[in-house]
Amino acid sequence: MLRPLHQCGIYMWAAFALTTVWSACGMRILKPQAGPITGAPHGLQRGLDNINWPFGRPGQSNTSGDARKPQLFFLFLVYVKINNEAVWDRFFASAVRGVDYQALVHCKSEASCRANIRSMHRFEIIPSVETQYCYNLVSGTNALLAAALARTGQGTPHDKYIIVSDSTLPVQPFASMHRHFTANDGSDFCIFPRNEWAEITEQFHDGTIRMTAGVKHHQWVVLSREHAAKAVRKIGTHQDLMQRFQLNMGMKNTGCLDEFWYFTVLYGSLNLTGRPSTFHLGNFNGGPLKTMLHETQGRCDTFVHWVPRASGHNNNLTQLSKALIADPGTEMTTATEKRPASISRMSQAALLEMRKSPFFFVRKVNDDCDFSGCESLAEAFDSLVFSATPRPLAGLATNWRGEGKWLDNKNNPVAIWGAEGSISLAGIAPSMRAKGSYCRSRITVVFVNGYRAKATLTVNGQQLIWHNGVIWKKTTGKSA
Repeated sequence: MLRPLHQCGIYMWAAFALTTVWSACGMRILKPQAGPITGAPHGLQRGLDNINWPFGRPGQSNTSGDARKPQLFFLFLVYVKINNEAVWDRFFASAVRGVDYQALVHCKSEASCRANIRSMHRFEIIPSVETQYCYNLVSGTNALLAAALARTGQGTPHDKYIIVSDSTLPVQPFASMHRHFTANDGSDFCIFPRNEWAEITEQFHDGTIRMTAGVKHHQWVVLSREHAAKAVRKIGTHQDLMQRFQLNMGMKNTGCLDEFWYFTVLYGSLNLTGRPSTFHLGNFNGGPLKTMLHETQGRCDTFVHWVPRASGHNNNLTQLSKALIADPGTEMTTATEKRPASISRMSQAALLEMRKSPFFFVRKVNDDCDFSGCESLAEAFDSLVFSATPRPLAGLATNWRGEGKWLDNKNNPVAIWGAEGSISLAGIAPSMRAKGSYCRSRITVVFVNGYRAKATLTVNGQQLIWHNGVIWKKTTGKSA
């Protein structure tokens, strides 16, 4: 029979207190510390007397207003900052912190976060716990869940706990998101295609042999209050999942602890003996779960572009991926077997496509991601995504002034198209294809080989002067 490995240094949680436990491995477990919670005057301090509860006093709400109104708890797991924080500022601007939402942040480096995060009136940084990429990020997300539950008081069954990364951005208005997530008391898991699940054969003392599957899911889950509380109660359990399912040991089973832990503690591993075709799971949105489907399942709230093995071939993820790849104003790296794609530039078309999609978030978005046009990314999100209906951007009302046919410095023809802040360039040779953005007379493009170039259109519109001194000349007529 397979047995779990002994785990050292597990965080121990009591219902109404935190204690200090020193394991044989010498790991320190958090305890309350005496002293004021913040530097605020006495009448503005939170907490019980002068006790410093690291994650807030359990069972007591720290917020005012209608405690029975469902809240969204945005739980940020970050390294040293929240990417594109200005976009999140615009997103939260229409909501009331402590009534509609709370935003908690766990940082790999707490000191760096306190220096980097500017909107401390929107975000609350909790004390950091030890985490390790792939092997134990759940310590950080569980600390966030525990902190959020400690702040809800009674809460409501429709409270939702949304785990997001530092490279995530919202792509729906806050009101729409709040209405959607608080409409039910289920949890959202984006389940990887069946070929990504971990499968093992287990033999028990009585000779029984069982085929067992660990269901692999995206780590950015949305949990109900019931499931969040259950996950916190299960802290310290199932820490041996990577060993049990022989992940990353040269077999087909791959993945990280946070891609299996939450489903396992809430629903368990699946017994596939007898080849059952479906599992009906309680409060699992998007079910039932099918055992032979090689597409994503459940409910995927966060868009990310993976390779086909991990994303499937025909679903909401792949459809939005195709649209973004084809968009000249969006710059997205190629996904690899180990890493999803990252986005460094978005266009108006991309933002509108994201907004009309079924997704509520998108990742991985690079910090200081550009917008294809003259506006900042935050301004574009505010107008196109977060407004009740998309507001047109004045700077994108007309096509680019230099659109048409050109001759490069080798006298070879090149066609340039420019609209809505996005630009495409196509010469005779395959290497002379590029895409990018424009703002008034300036263009920025990336060629198919990865070469980045900038150019400025002269006042008369007859010359395009590149950053390296090369000059292209305009010919008559527009590009076809």
